[in-house]
Amino acid sequence: MKKVALSLLAFGLIGAGAFAQAAPAAPTVTIGDWGVQAFGIGNQDKSGYWAGLASSWDTTPRIVGLNIQAKTDTAGFSITPDADNGSFGLTDQNKAWVNPFPGWTVEGGIQLETDTWRGTNDFGSDDWLRFAGFQQNSYTFFRLGEGGTEFDINYNKDGIGGWALVSVPASGEPTDNIGDALQAGAAYTIASVGMLKAQYVGYDVGSTTPQTITASTVGDGTAYSKYQIAFNLSAIKDLSEEVGILLPSKASDAGWSYQVSDFADYKLDKLSLHGVIIVTSFTGDNNATSSGIGAAGSAGFDYDLGNSYTFTASVTAENKLAASGGGDGTDGLTGVLVGVSKGFSNGSIGIGFEYSTGLIGSTVDSSGFGANGTSTTSTNSDSSKAHWAIPIVLHEWF
Repeated sequence: MKKVALSLLAFGLIGAGAFAQAAPAAPTVTIGDWGVQAFGIGNQDKSGYWAGLASSWDTTPRIVGLNIQAKTDTAGFSITPDADNGSFGLTDQNKAWVNPFPGWTVEGGIQLETDTWRGTNDFGSDDWLRFAGFQQNSYTFFRLGEGGTEFDINYNKDGIGGWALVSVPASGEPTDNIGDALQAGAAYTIASVGMLKAQYVGYDVGSTTPQTITASTVGDGTAYSKYQIAFNLSAIKDLSEEVGILLPSKASDAGWSYQVSDFADYKLDKLSLHGVIIVTSFTGDNNATSSGIGAAGSAGFDYDLGNSYTFTASVTAENKLAASGGGDGTDGLTGVLVGVSKGFSNGSIGIGFEYSTGLIGSTVDSSGFGANGTSTTSTNSDSSKAHWAIPIVLHEWF
């Protein structure tokens, strides 16, 4: 009887040990936040002044941009509530995923924003009040899952990457060509040299228009896909550089035949140098009323003044074809920014001065400026006139 009892006890302990080993690991739960409030005052080109509160990229401030995330080694989710328009909604990354095998991720959601292979840089007016129609994000290589309802499978391990995404059409909107709903690509990292990557992006995959005004309206309503090749250089100490080539599947439908872009950041002691150039060849087809080269670019620097103060300066320029998206209705643009900011553990504040031969603000709408709310009417805004603005920009993160 004693042996039987001991045997039962042993089996119980083994079973309990096995059960304990099989128990799932506790998830890591985080709640973060990132917000931008850009207050600005400036001149109206015909009379008076404007004042408004915005973000760097839109006409409304990002009062709160939460990120709520829970994950283990095998599954997780991420959701980003925001209050951009005075009421709560969703922005940025909203998805769930499972990691079935090492290196593999299967994910789905209404906005994936997987940035593993994305090409982007961020400096100068991009973080203050952006000059009208010009931004510096995601042009060398689009992120995986920019917007809409999407599902993808991706692999990233030992320097090898690969991905395939399907953009799910809205209810009642069938896709004529399955290729229009696909985003697929691959990447390979050469040790101590850099990363080579390429992808195909179907026409129906959300928000992957070339990321400057240079091709924002050309080819509207015409189904054409895009091909991207990019190289990210990492061989030189303190230098980060990426070169990208973007090609449409049919130039006559797109209104442009290629876009070449290059960005670089270089760190030199207390000085950080930045640069970007984007060149688009317009064909004169579709909505491109002119043919030729559209060129846009920006250069700037940040200098550490000590005690968490930073001096920032940048200059931005677009020729007429770039500023008008292949047309001839908008003059070229030259913009200058100078500013000083102070950083804190969970935020920063800065004040600057901007001058532009065109409009100042990230969105040119019926009010004329992207950063002035409704204080300017269309009769007082003219993209061919010079403008100035004094921005005070707050960033906070937790």
